[in-house]
Amino acid sequence: MSTENRSRTLIFAIIVIAAGALLLLRGIGLLPWELSRALLSWQMLLIVIGLFNIFSSQHKVSGYILLGIGGFFMLDKYYYWDFNFWQMFWPVVLIGVGVAILINHQKKLRGDYGHRNYDGFRDGERDNDADFIDEVTIFSGTEKTITSQNFRGGKITSIFGGSEINLSQAALSAGANDIEILSVFGGATLIVPPDWDIKVNVTTVFGGFSDKRFIRANIEKDTTKVLRIEGLVLFGGGEIKSY
Repeated sequence: MSTENRSRTLIFAIIVIAAGALLLLRGIGLLPWELSRALLSWQMLLIVIGLFNIFSSQHKVSGYILLGIGGFFMLDKYYYWDFNFWQMFWPVVLIGVGVAILINHQKKLRGDYGHRNYDGFRDGERDNDADFIDEVTIFSGTEKTITSQNFRGGKITSIFGGSEINLSQAALSAGANDIEILSVFGGATLIVPPDWDIKVNVTTVFGGFSDKRFIRANIEKDTTKVLRIEGLVLFGGGEIKSY
């Protein structure tokens, strides 16, 4: 087990013990009501999940976002503002979205995603643009069909928009192939062949990304070809489907 995983396991154990202790104290009447109202609230839950995710290199950005949202609502719960809270909330959310996009971009520039170049692809990979996808939708929607027989992944960015990418006629390149997802108030739908081996590691914040493929029992996956889907979904969604 890696050092990161050991740290997260320890933190998770501490969180579980602390939650149990708080519930026990409240049950026997030793936890003041005001303190109970603050510690056992959905705002504190967001803060705790955010703190937990900060200790993960893959989910650090979502951790800071959850921590900020939880803290923002916690302050509104206990402090009187001289301004309209909701007029402040959405600008702060948009600023957070912009910061998340910048952090994601800086990671690519530093090569945090497997030594990719500035386009987001690994050095020497972009031999044929038809084998990659680089889809960006902002306040719009697109539908695209990919027929490459050596598909190697790419990027899908949806901001206040959506994309439907049909890969049912495509074939994966040998080895690991990556698609990076960034959905902010938007989403992406991937239609794939039922025999593809797909690994999903998408961080979702007030959103979701689900695998809704219809898997037939008589179809075997080709484990020599893998499609890895990673990224961030913030106030958005996404799904994988097959026919």
